[in-house]
Amino acid sequence: MSVSFDVQGKVAVVTGGAGVLCAAMCKALAEAGAKVAVLDLRLEPASALAAELGNGAIGVACNVLDKASVEAAAQKVNETYGRVDILINGAGGNKPQATTNPEQPFFDLPADALRWVF
Repeated sequence: MSVSFDVQGKVAVVTGGAGVLCAAMCKALAEAGAKVAVLDLRLEPASALAAELGNGAIGVACNVLDKASVEAAAQKVNETYGRVDILINGAGGNKPQATTNPEQPFFDLPADALRWVF
């Protein structure tokens, strides 16, 4: 049994949107007809991806660890689209110090590195 969701015309906000995984999600959403707000720490890659996506996509600088930055991004998205239908919280990315490996088990990861990722 296959289930599909229609996102045509929906407004999607993706934090960490210019990263590898979230950029792929942004592209899939745009290809499916969603209007995408690409939120990322750096405006330049967010805007470049938005230009590539087309369909009214926007790039917005946003540091999800800073309340004022999130509020400013929310205002920009609401001014542009008037609503948010889909939110993908993908910010956080990867940090080598927070990555397990045979020599670095999860419970030995530095707490500050884990906090940065989350």
